[in-house]
Amino acid sequence: MNPLRSIIAIALSTLATSPLFAQLAPAKPAGGAVGGAMPAAAQSTTSAPPAQRDIDPKAKAIYDKAVSATKAAKTLTFTAELTMASNGPDTKAMMPAGIEGKTRFTVRFVDAKVPATAPAGGLPPLPSDSICVERLDGPNKGSVLVIHGGRVLRIDNARKTFSEGGAEHAMLAMMAMRMYPEWIHTFRESSNANEGQPEPISITLDGTKQVDGLECDVIKVVRQMQMVMGGVVMDGDDGAEGGDAGKSAVAPDVKTPETNPTVMSTETIVIARADGLPRQQTIKLVMAPPPGDAGEGMVIDGPGPGRITALDLKVNPTIADAVFTPKVPEGFTKAEPEVPGFAVAGADAPPQPQLAVKVGAAAPDFNLTNLDGNRVTLASLKGKVVLLDFWATWCGPCKAAMPTIQKLHAASMDKGVVILGVNTWEKSADAAKDYMARKKFTYGCLLNGDDLAKAYGLTGIPTLVIIGKDGMVAMADMGLSDDTGASLRKAIDAALAR
Repeated sequence: MNPLRSIIAIALSTLATSPLFAQLAPAKPAGGAVGGAMPAAAQSTTSAPPAQRDIDPKAKAIYDKAVSATKAAKTLTFTAELTMASNGPDTKAMMPAGIEGKTRFTVRFVDAKVPATAPAGGLPPLPSDSICVERLDGPNKGSVLVIHGGRVLRIDNARKTFSEGGAEHAMLAMMAMRMYPEWIHTFRESSNANEGQPEPISITLDGTKQVDGLECDVIKVVRQMQMVMGGVVMDGDDGAEGGDAGKSAVAPDVKTPETNPTVMSTETIVIARADGLPRQQTIKLVMAPPPGDAGEGMVIDGPGPGRITALDLKVNPTIADAVFTPKVPEGFTKAEPEVPGFAVAGADAPPQPQLAVKVGAAAPDFNLTNLDGNRVTLASLKGKVVLLDFWATWCGPCKAAMPTIQKLHAASMDKGVVILGVNTWEKSADAAKDYMARKKFTYGCLLNGDDLAKAYGLTGIPTLVIIGKDGMVAMADMGLSDDTGASLRKAIDAALAR
C-alpha cells in the first residue's frame, strides 16, 4: 500500500469539492498504485526546473532514524497545530470552516495490518490503530472522534449530537483526521519510508530550527510523481481537449502513462534531535505544465493544507482503555454524520453544503462582462434556462468538469438553454480568456464573478446553478455529481419542461 495513500486521502479528500478530484501516482509506477486525493485549491506559478538527484548521507541518516523511532513507538500523544499555507480567497473557499487551530491526538498503535481493500465507495480503509481526536479550539471545540476496533464514534459538543458506525463511516473519520501528521502513517505503514512511492530524488539538510523548545534538524525530501484526475488519464494539464472527461472511478490499479502531468513533492520535515521524532511537516506539491505546453503550472495547497506541528509530543505514555471507549454525554442525540460536499466515485452523493440562495428562490441578479467585453445581465436571459458554472483556472476539479459542460452546451444551445461559466476567485485578469481559447470551449464565460459567488454563498468550486425560465433557482450543487453529465442534463430538461 502506498504510504501516501490512506492518510493523504483522509487529510485531503474532505478538501475536494467534486468527485472529479486528483490523485498522485509514482512517475514510473511499479504495480500501478495511486496516491490519495488532492485538494481542489491550487495556485498558478511558473514551473520550477526538475530537481537534481542529491542524497546527502547525513540528512538520510537523520531521516532513517526518524523512521525507526516512529516505528518503535507503541503509543503517542501530541497536539497537532495546523497553519494554513495561504490566506488567499481560493484556499479559504476550499477549506472547511475552522480547520486551522489545535487538535489533541492520543494514539495506540496496533500491529494488525490495515485492510488491503477500501470500504465500498472508494474510501480509504479505517486505520487499524486506536486513535482519539479532540478538538481544542474553534467552532468544534470539545468535539471528540474515536477510531477503535474498526469502528468510529464522533461526539459533537457544539450540537450535542453523536454519530457512530463501522467502516461505512470512513468519511466521518476523514473529517476529524485532517490534522493527523502524515509522517506518522508514512513511517509506520511500510518496511521503509519509500515503499510504494517513488524513491526520493533528493534528501538534504536545510539548517536547524527550534520547535516546541527543542533543537531540530530540517530535512527536505523531494519526489517526482504523476497526476490523474478522478481516475481520468490526463492529457495535458486537465484532460482531453474539449473531449470526454473519462470515467471518475478511483481504482488502486490505475496506470498513469508518461503523458500525465509531472508533480514534484517537497516534504520539509523538522526532526527533533532529542528523540529523533518529527515535530513539524510541510508538503508542497508543484504540478508542472505538460510537455510542450508553455502555460502555467500549479502549486497545490496540501497535503494538510499548510504546516502541521506536533506540540507536547510524548512517546510511549500509558493510555487507559477508557480513552478509546468514551461514553456519550447524557442528553446528546444520535445524528447521521455530516460529510463534505462532494461525491465519491461509485457511491451515492452525500448532502451538499447549503448555499445562501435556496432552490425555489429568486436568483440573484448580475451584470457581468463576457469574454468579448459585452455586458450580460440575468434580466436579459429571462425566458431561457440558464446554467451557471462557477470556476477558476487554478481549480483542478473545475477544469476536469469543463469538457462535460462543453458537451452539454453543444447539445442544448438550440433548445433555449444558455450555459455560462462564471470565472471566480481568479489569479489574473486574462487567465479565463486564455484558457477558454486554448481549450476551444465555446460556451459563454462571465468575468469577475466574486460578488455573484458571495451572493450565492459559495463555499467552494465548481458550483453549478440552474436558473429556470422564470428566474428562480431550479438546482444548486457543488461539484459535478457524475462526469457523464446525465444528472445535470436531466435537471436542465426538467427546467425546460416547466
